[in-house]
Amino acid sequence: MLLEILEFTLLSPLNMAIFVLWLFSAFFDYGELIYIAQLKEYRLDRFKDFLSTKQGRKFWFRYARMMRIIFAFVALLWPINDIPTMKYMLVSLLIVDITYAMYGGLKYHLTRPVLTLKVVIIFLASLAVEGLLLIITRDWALPFFVLIIRTFLLATVVWVLSFPTTWIKYIIVAKAKRKMERNKKVKVVGITGSYGKSTVKEFTAQLLVKKYKVLKTPKNINTEIGIAKFILESDFSNIDIFVVEMGAYTIGEIKLISEMVKPTVGVLTAINEQHLSLFGSIENTIKAKYELLEALPNDGLAIVNVDNELCREGLSRLNTKVRTYGSDSDCAPTVRIINVENMNGGGRIEGKVEFDNTIYTVDLPILGKHNFWNFVAAGLVAGHFGFTYDDIKDQTKNISLPERTLGEFEYGNCTIIDDSYNSNPDGFKAALAHLGTYSSTRKRVVITRGMLELGGKSEEIHEQIAGEIDFVTDVLVIINEDYSDSLQKGVVGKYRTDILLRYEDESLLKYIKSLKHTDSVILLENRIPQKVYNEITGATRKNQNDT
Repeated sequence: MLLEILEFTLLSPLNMAIFVLWLFSAFFDYGELIYIAQLKEYRLDRFKDFLSTKQGRKFWFRYARMMRIIFAFVALLWPINDIPTMKYMLVSLLIVDITYAMYGGLKYHLTRPVLTLKVVIIFLASLAVEGLLLIITRDWALPFFVLIIRTFLLATVVWVLSFPTTWIKYIIVAKAKRKMERNKKVKVVGITGSYGKSTVKEFTAQLLVKKYKVLKTPKNINTEIGIAKFILESDFSNIDIFVVEMGAYTIGEIKLISEMVKPTVGVLTAINEQHLSLFGSIENTIKAKYELLEALPNDGLAIVNVDNELCREGLSRLNTKVRTYGSDSDCAPTVRIINVENMNGGGRIEGKVEFDNTIYTVDLPILGKHNFWNFVAAGLVAGHFGFTYDDIKDQTKNISLPERTLGEFEYGNCTIIDDSYNSNPDGFKAALAHLGTYSSTRKRVVITRGMLELGGKSEEIHEQIAGEIDFVTDVLVIINEDYSDSLQKGVVGKYRTDILLRYEDESLLKYIKSLKHTDSVILLENRIPQKVYNEITGATRKNQNDT
């Protein structure tokens, strides 16, 4: 094939120019397309959900893409009989295409995927398909057609590669499973839920390390392939307990993880509408999360948040020991949370719990009352492994939140509440409750793009959360068009909350800088543009709960 390409391109300087321009065009085009595919984990269900949003439609129908398609269609339909004219038209189109891509890259920064072997294979395979089509047909009208269907071509390549990728995934998972079977002395704690699982994972590891050698899945690694690769890279020879965060988008994924790691303890933190558009229904979400608890052995332990109604639904079906936690006495939790208060101006929380008819007090150096529930879940895990109240209390000084989860630091005269790691309805409400603890004399600002993958409940949930924003904040800054209408509709104006639309990175950055020397408290809820985040995090922090 290489000789064919060289023969084809070296026939004339014009052919060589077309070849070089084609490579540049493909580089810019596939770079953007693969970036989005990688962001959506190469999953067609997530990409389909992305295309259903305003942001997705804007990507699909944006000016540059549509103009190129129209131009290519005109060139295809134009009654051109001589090849030189067609070549010059192709050169013109490619030059305009590349110029626009470079201009956009300089103005908005190029969006490029993280370089991995899979990215390289997809890129080269897509190039090969385009090149083979041209070599085989020798039709100079074909490049115009390829420019029209390039998105579909990449999607086809990703889809075709998904078959060997799936088999490779199962091979890697099987190898990880065999490795875990060779390390039977290692006890596994599985943690799942629509939210809170990363925090419970961190708290659990931070407690258990007092008495045991502990290994935990890092950062946001919670899928079957991510966990399997981590297992294969890790040394379990001196490990006593392996703490595994388990995430899922569809039924069966947590079951696969559980079959691989064989947990003896399972924690279910909460269930809500997170990823509802992928699960299809809340019933499917419940079924998926319960796959962890149903995988536990008869002598295992299920730890469940009974304040969450959806978590309670399947408890009667479990064949393992169950311990529960929560504040609702009607649910008779094993550990009842009596009261939680902010201490020292909100820098600490103190909670009281009742266990075996005894009241205990726990003081934690973290933000957010809701995180006390996460700590109690971790405390129940520690209790299962022989920890006493004094052991747990002694470890509270080492408790810290995961990165970008209600972290707090200074930006000029502002206080930043960084809750940008993820966003779900309950977590958003909890962050707003924390924002509400600040003095009303300070300007309270919420910056959000909204919550993703909520399916048919999205509009309703965004309207509800906007009502709570209206009650707590002075300014709501919306940075994504997708949920803008719902958020604006939910702000009834009773409390005179200002609404600002800052869809462009530069506009948001300018607004952030304007607040730097004001007495403001800014809540970052869900991810914000990297250049804006870099500006904010250039300041001195109060703590290191963020990156």
